[in-house]
Amino acid sequence: MAPFSPLTQAAAQRPDNIRHRNLRKHLLTRWASLMGAAVHFLFIPLFWVLDHSLLALINVISVAMWLGAYLANQHGEQDRAVYLITTEAYCHAIIATVILGTSAGFHFYLLTLSCWAAVTHSVKWVALVLGLMGMLIFLFLEFPLSQMFPLESGPGFPLMLATLNLSCALFTMVGFAMLARHVYETQEETLTSMATRDALTGLHNRRFAGEYLRQLSGDRQDGTNTPYSLALIDIDHFKLINDKHGHKVGDQCLIQISDLLVRHFRRSDVLCRWGGEEFLLIFPGADLNEILPVLEGFQERLRSLPIMHNGDVISLTVSVGVTSHTPGMHYDLLINRADHLLYRAKAEGRDRIISDESEEQVPPPL
Repeated sequence: MAPFSPLTQAAAQRPDNIRHRNLRKHLLTRWASLMGAAVHFLFIPLFWVLDHSLLALINVISVAMWLGAYLANQHGEQDRAVYLITTEAYCHAIIATVILGTSAGFHFYLLTLSCWAAVTHSVKWVALVLGLMGMLIFLFLEFPLSQMFPLESGPGFPLMLATLNLSCALFTMVGFAMLARHVYETQEETLTSMATRDALTGLHNRRFAGEYLRQLSGDRQDGTNTPYSLALIDIDHFKLINDKHGHKVGDQCLIQISDLLVRHFRRSDVLCRWGGEEFLLIFPGADLNEILPVLEGFQERLRSLPIMHNGDVISLTVSVGVTSHTPGMHYDLLINRADHLLYRAKAEGRDRIISDESEEQVPPPL
């Protein structure tokens, strides 16, 4: 087995409140916030020794802001961390340059931070604005307005030309950072889809379902009390369909049912192919009283959706086990309970829904 890459190891240690698609931004922000806090911490004794007590105090505030950005990032609030970091960096660059002058070079940090902001904020236009803002502040600090745009051609003209060329180079740098971000995010979306979607039906796969349920359980532990229900759906007599008509027809049945699931249920419902002919449906914020009529409506629509093959009509029905989350119950136990209810639906004749309300006492899952 190949050794884990650093990114793979980081993904394995990813906090529960960080989504897979935000892992790259989380890692970039975590690295930047720790490095920034360390650098500003070193500036505190340096400025104190150089008798710049104001700058030493400002760097104490800077350390607090960078650590605040680190904590926000660890809690899944990457955008808030980006705002804290860019605000601190831009203000610090302005103050330090005004006090010490451009020869101290503090405004050069803006070049790095501008590119970092352009690839880190979740909203692209905000990322672009933050990146361009850093570049503009750099230009105004490096070249005062009176030198950048002289009133008449003369000794200042070469400086104006240099400023123009530098501006183009800096804005191009931000543009390339945004382009790299677009390419990278497109690749991320493709890989995420491949890792979390079923190739045949396009529904979420078992891996995504487990991750989503883990996040829901984490939300409840955080005190948000997100209620949810889930249903296990199994196609009746699916093996007979495969044996009689072939696996291609069986695949077509899976695709037709998946398409109907997408059309019938809410966009907020999470639809997963659990394996084989089984589907797992997760209903955030819904209880059995809301879910049961919708599931019954799905069964009715499925019965009126025959599939034709070589003149034969293939009628599809499903059996369903549905249950709701109760406080303190792990999602694995909830799935086992839904599986038990599904087994009861099969045993009682198929093409039916068995829920917590369908029986007064259900033996606990093994």
